[in-house]
Amino acid sequence: MISKYLCRSEVNYNAQVSEVLANMKTMKKVISLGMPIRQQTN
Repeated sequence: MISKYLCRSEVNYNAQVSEVLANMKTMKKVISLGMPIRQQTN
């Protein structure tokens, strides 16, 4: 029973980590796309 719970929490943790990494990737993309636009307007 304990091992089942640990496996579930580990899967959940891995899902959260991959979600955070995906969000960071998206943020980097948005920032890198946004930077040249800001520089052009200044």
